[in-house]
Amino acid sequence: MDIAALAMSAKHNELMQNVSLTMTKKAMDFQQDNAKQIVEVINASHPILGKTIDIYV
Repeated sequence: MDIAALAMSAKHNELMQNVSLTMTKKAMDFQQDNAKQIVEVINASHPILGKTIDIYV
């Protein structure tokens, strides 16, 4: 394998690794945003949930 082909192969591998890392970061950010939205929906739908205790004697 000549030097030029080896350099192109190394650059290609580096590019693919960078693309993979970027896509993983985007997926993690997307999941984090979804989790925040779920928490907001839960808190908005039950604003007093867990704030009172019913006691009968």
